[in-house]
Amino acid sequence: MVSHDLPTDANDGPLTATERQRRALRRLDDGHAALRDALAGLGEAEAFLGSRWSVWEVMQHLLTENFVAALEQIASGERELLPAFDARTDRIAQDVARLEANYQRFRALIDGLSEAQLNRPATPYNPENNYPALSLLDLIERVSGHEGNHARQVVETRKYVAAFRAAERAVTVAGLGTGGRESVPVQVREMLSNADYVIGSPAALAAARPWIRAVELPLQADNRDELLNRLARDIRAGLWSMVVTLGDPAESAAGLLTRLESLVAGVSVIPAAGFYRLALAQVGISPLAAVCASVEQAAAGSLPPPAGRSVVMLGAEAAGTWQTAAAALVESGIAGSVRAQLVTGLSAQPSVTATSLRNVMATDIGSVEAAVDAALVLRA
Repeated sequence: MVSHDLPTDANDGPLTATERQRRALRRLDDGHAALRDALAGLGEAEAFLGSRWSVWEVMQHLLTENFVAALEQIASGERELLPAFDARTDRIAQDVARLEANYQRFRALIDGLSEAQLNRPATPYNPENNYPALSLLDLIERVSGHEGNHARQVVETRKYVAAFRAAERAVTVAGLGTGGRESVPVQVREMLSNADYVIGSPAALAAARPWIRAVELPLQADNRDELLNRLARDIRAGLWSMVVTLGDPAESAAGLLTRLESLVAGVSVIPAAGFYRLALAQVGISPLAAVCASVEQAAAGSLPPPAGRSVVMLGAEAAGTWQTAAAALVESGIAGSVRAQLVTGLSAQPSVTATSLRNVMATDIGSVEAAVDAALVLRA
């Protein structure tokens, strides 16, 4: 008989072997019921998306002995054809039925064991990892909760498939606020830990790094098209991909969103606190007296009409310097004499410099990078 410590009941002391057997059966039943609930209504998109393959899983995929054996049988005349390909929906139903059949078989085995059989040795002591010698009952108790544990995993995976809208092949663009831990939305933190990879500027990736569990792809001016096209392909293949940006995506990544919308059927945006209102607060302008624009809009010649209001020109990733933005504004018809205020460091230590559009174009003040956490305010 294998020696083991006897589990106890909080009120009645050590449990008998039969009581432990019944407890294992209850745990097995509860876990299987949870697994059935977790798998209920499982569709193709949820079942085959969102997984990250390990090396072992790749090896299992490449172990094709049955396929080779079937080809040998066809070559020798033992069989005519390979079996017909099953639709994925059929495969899911078949696998769920196999799980149910195996559960019933396992349950019947446990239920039919005598006390003598329960106490038979099942595993030897393994000194390499200090794994104890177990009786059949010990082992049954350990594995009786296996399905229940994985039922929770299935529930979480299905939740994040829904969150990433994988069925619609959408990409998620998430705002990180000012970059501080407290400014990153809770929803974004949870999704980052489940993404297959995350795209963003080096500054945005640094802000998101505490929650990223997968590959980071730094977004630079010279690789933007390459990464966005890769993202579009991978989204269609079912990978969970995210784009992160400091501030609010609608403000600080307007050009990026436009580009994504041309590549992907759906773009899901998670907003966050942006820099527009921070810039207004620094220069003392009411949101009612201003209009938000971006450096990318200036470069594209698609600025919103100011209609007598101040214009807050927000910076963007890899947008160049404020001299470039100021030149684009002048080319769009705005006079160089317009009063301006250059606001920098909005994510850390804000600084405001009074100037004019002409000075931004012609002096060193305009050599400052038009960063995401900076803005050029054109006074009405």
